[in-house]
Amino acid sequence: MDKVIRRIPHVLTITNQNFTRRIEWRSWLSSKSIPANKSLLFKPDGKDNYISDKDDPFTLLLNNLTQKKIHANNRVPIASLDEPLKSCTTQLMGKQFSRHDFYNQFIECIEKQDTDFKSEECNNLIENLSTTLHLLSDEQLIKIIDCLNIIPGNSSLTLKLDEECCKRSTKWDKNIYFKVAWTFLQLKTFNRPLHLQKKIVLEFAQEVQQMTPQELVKYLVILKQFRKFPKTVNKIHIENRLSKVLDSLSIEDLGLVCSAFFECNEAIKNLELVGRLVERLLIGASSTDDKTVGSMLKLFRRSSSDPGHYAKQVLDIQPMLCNLVPNWNLKVLIQLAAVCSSLLFYHPVTIELVTQKFLICMKEARLKDLERLSMVIAMSTYHSPSIDLFWDALGKEFAGKERQNEIYQYPHSFISLTNYAVVANHYSEQLLRIALSPDFIIQSKSYAEKFSYQSTKRELLNIDCSLGIERPEYCGPRLSPIDAKAFEKLYRKPLPNMDDQSLLNSHDAFLVSLLNTVKDFLGENSSASLVYLQPHFTTPDIVFSLNGYKVNKSFTLSKDNCGVQRCVLVGGSRNMFSRFSDQPMGPLRMKVRQLQCMGWNVIVIPWNEFFNASKRDRLGKLVLINNKIRETMRKLKND
Repeated sequence: MDKVIRRIPHVLTITNQNFTRRIEWRSWLSSKSIPANKSLLFKPDGKDNYISDKDDPFTLLLNNLTQKKIHANNRVPIASLDEPLKSCTTQLMGKQFSRHDFYNQFIECIEKQDTDFKSEECNNLIENLSTTLHLLSDEQLIKIIDCLNIIPGNSSLTLKLDEECCKRSTKWDKNIYFKVAWTFLQLKTFNRPLHLQKKIVLEFAQEVQQMTPQELVKYLVILKQFRKFPKTVNKIHIENRLSKVLDSLSIEDLGLVCSAFFECNEAIKNLELVGRLVERLLIGASSTDDKTVGSMLKLFRRSSSDPGHYAKQVLDIQPMLCNLVPNWNLKVLIQLAAVCSSLLFYHPVTIELVTQKFLICMKEARLKDLERLSMVIAMSTYHSPSIDLFWDALGKEFAGKERQNEIYQYPHSFISLTNYAVVANHYSEQLLRIALSPDFIIQSKSYAEKFSYQSTKRELLNIDCSLGIERPEYCGPRLSPIDAKAFEKLYRKPLPNMDDQSLLNSHDAFLVSLLNTVKDFLGENSSASLVYLQPHFTTPDIVFSLNGYKVNKSFTLSKDNCGVQRCVLVGGSRNMFSRFSDQPMGPLRMKVRQLQCMGWNVIVIPWNEFFNASKRDRLGKLVLINNKIRETMRKLKND
């Protein structure tokens, strides 16, 4: 018997009133090792804890082997030991435990209504269960995973289950693989991706085009946990497969798919697919849940970021769904209001209805949702009594103590909100005093550095400079001169290079062409030039005089030049006008308003008018400039 060896069963658990010991699958059992193995079961604190020889599990196991007459020099086949191992149970203190007892006890605990999962007894049971997972069937594992939401602090058992499932996954077919991964996904108490989910994403990346509709949905929802598409995942294959199975999916399934794309920071490039998704939403929006609608609207906005390349159906969303505004929560409404903002399309009826709903539910609205609605209102330049009430309500809402924690937690959102109010010509003293207070500026600069949210500094500069122009009587806190200078240097671009136009972007090329046309109109000795008239203006403008005086941003009126007609020509590029309208959007309207406050005669040349005139002939541009100047002068005389 000295040479008879057999590996110890996976886990042998010995239970006593005083202690519990487990011997894991680590060593080989032989007759020579009996004393050493027995010593593992004993505590060194007295004989009371010793297990008698007749109850010693090693002795019982060896007796079973001896009765089978196993030859000492022959290695024991595993199959020959199955029967004695199955029948062998540890008998201590009159209790018996089979290898499935821990699972059965666990299920009983789950089914009881009054189980205390924090008790020592439950903790021991869960610990014992985690060491016997390899003995359970796949369905039993799934049952345990399904129960994890009920157990607080179950991360250890979750990781053990994940480890065991990864070991078995090599033998699983696709159905059981997806079933287990999907069950893990339902856990609300464990948010980070598990190893099994990583395996399924990578192993099935090349099989996307063969997946069934439901497998594709589950695959994308699992993929969402990683917040990005791995390099092995071909997004084009996913879009192609989605196009083929789209009609087989419910509107709720499509919401899950859209959410996966959005959370992974991906847009759908296939415009035909985007159009079909929009059509499904327009049909099913009234009968589905808010979460589905919100997820789809988010993706439509991300997939329509290029005003020159988008699915035409996206422009139908607001006109066709605005009647459902009363049915949806604020999170959905803000997505509806902003869905076409990148396309420069704003629907007045939608903005009005959404604003009215926010006025009713202002206390429930999140700061970032109020910021987004402020952006839509300011950019669209839509105005109504409800809009005035909205700006007034913002000042009152954020003046209270209830919002202070949220303001300091998201300083970039609050500064953006205040900036949009300024763009819309609403200077709320409550908002300004918070946004420009020294401690809040320090907080916002720290946040900007930590999260690389640099636009906060540009917005602070815009607020401060606008106050100096439009509200000189304001006596609250202001941006320090040091910060103002630093922010200006951060965002101020050099003037366009006239010598090498190949280096110019589209707007700078437009401005240079405008400047050359003005010089042609005024003559070779014209003093027309490109200048930045204010630190917060992100684009330069063309200044000139109709009286022969040389003017620039430092030009001041005196007794000698009080009759000088100083003009500024502002080039309105494509993104400064709303779609289907010749109305300037918020930032351009603010610039014109402020230049007029500074005493300039402002002439706005829309890009489309200028280039349409250019297509006719060189004289067409001159005629356009002449007409614009005459129109401006006529307005001045009438005023």
